[in-house]
Amino acid sequence: MSQRIGQLESQLGVLLFQRRYHDVLLAPSGEDLVAQAQQVVDAHDGFVGFAQRGRLEGSVRLGIAEDYVLPLLPRLLRAMKHRLPSVELSVVTGLSRHLCHQVDARALDMAVVTLVDTLRAARTLAQPPLHWVAAPNFVPPTDGPWPIAFFPQGCAFRAVAEQRLAVGGVPHRLALVSASGQVIHAAVAAELAITVMAAGTVPPDLHILQDRALPELPGTCIQIATRAKGLSAAMREVGAIVAELW
Repeated sequence: MSQRIGQLESQLGVLLFQRRYHDVLLAPSGEDLVAQAQQVVDAHDGFVGFAQRGRLEGSVRLGIAEDYVLPLLPRLLRAMKHRLPSVELSVVTGLSRHLCHQVDARALDMAVVTLVDTLRAARTLAQPPLHWVAAPNFVPPTDGPWPIAFFPQGCAFRAVAEQRLAVGGVPHRLALVSASGQVIHAAVAAELAITVMAAGTVPPDLHILQDRALPELPGTCIQIATRAKGLSAAMREVGAIVAELW
């Protein structure tokens, strides 16, 4: 790799990287060429995708918001088994905003995210309302704070819920914080706390909590965020399948 980079620098007549003892950084001239180099890579990917139409192969890096892993992933995998048997799918789960950053950085090709706001370049799939959710036998507090289970800071649902609680002056406390949807589900099912979920993602062992002490929550937007340009035919087909599942 170092030899090829050296050959490219000799051919272009510019220094692309600054080599240090512990790391390698882009030189100013290298930074100037990044955008044009990405256009070349995108053109190559598009050319390969066009040539391989009708016999799709390749790999797709898909992000799925933690809330939608269980509702979406099994159906997506079944559809891909029949329609895209030669496509390799890599799935990353996490908070929606973190997945969006990975798409922007081109670490992911696309991501299914749930945000209160609509992204400018994303495709909207659905706009379900948000609900407070609890176990069927959960007993609301009479004179104390509401125990709540949330994802870590950076979760759009947590941000809007905490804002509504603060505006409404509703006393509450963090009973549990986890990056795992399964852990939050377990905490709520155990009657340890309540949480916030989008309509259509509430598990059968939980229910929507109707309590006037809790503030009304806004809707959310399920959307597919895709990286700018250079999507292969396989990537576009995976995006189409995801859209069909809604």
